[in-house]
Amino acid sequence: MNLRDLEYIVAVAAKRHFGLAAEACNVSQPALSAQVKKLEDELGLRLFERTTREVVPTAEAAFILENARIILEKAAEMRKFGRMHRDGQQPKIINLGVIPTIAPYYLPQFFKSVGRAATRAVNWQIHENKTETLLQQLRDGKLDGAILSLPVDAEGLSVRELFDEPFFLAIPAGHDYAAYKSIEPDDLQDANWLLLDDGHCMKDQMLGICHKARAGATHSFRATSLETLRHMVASGSGMTLLPAMARRANDGITYVPLKKTAYNRTIALVWRGNGLYADDFAEMSDKLAA
Repeated sequence: MNLRDLEYIVAVAAKRHFGLAAEACNVSQPALSAQVKKLEDELGLRLFERTTREVVPTAEAAFILENARIILEKAAEMRKFGRMHRDGQQPKIINLGVIPTIAPYYLPQFFKSVGRAATRAVNWQIHENKTETLLQQLRDGKLDGAILSLPVDAEGLSVRELFDEPFFLAIPAGHDYAAYKSIEPDDLQDANWLLLDDGHCMKDQMLGICHKARAGATHSFRATSLETLRHMVASGSGMTLLPAMARRANDGITYVPLKKTAYNRTIALVWRGNGLYADDFAEMSDKLAA
């Protein structure tokens, strides 16, 4: 069964005549009749009653014809969509994944950096999720690309590092450490750490830094978002580590730089190298990295 077979039976049902249906389908009558008979044999149904005056669909043909018309309509819509896309009349639909510790802070800059042409000609679908989920969706073809924090298991995917971003110690204004121009985790004592919950890749980066502090992070509070952590710090509940892009002015928090660049995180654009929009992502990564 193929689309051409469906076109034949819909034409026969409309014209009530094999000759007229063949003419409408631009095919010979014997070829059309043979294909209709072949389809009837495949379905195990007789679709038309052939009389000397006209061809009449059988009662059993009603379901087949109804669905054949729907399939042909959808096929026509698909062709139209492809044609408009090819001619630049239909925006591209790009599914972009972003981890929650990047999405609200970097996406405005991302769209500004890729330029107006990319945002005007593309229908962007943003999917915010944790790293492992986004990587799996990339491999499954559900996403076209993702903005992630390295390192990740990107086997089979294209990766372009965009920039390094430092972490800051976020402490309540007026805290003893607020006077420091920069700080080393080893300098921290009796730290009441506020950290991200399990599943966030940044949680592991936080722990890697916190474990260098003498107090460790055994009794830390866990939150599901950086914004929750930021508000907890502002209320005096403890301290945390925040990436530079998450800082806010006049929010009741003092942000102290960490001394070593080893405490940075690397932001990257990841996409399928053989994906539909691989060339687009490669071009975007050049702009973003610049």
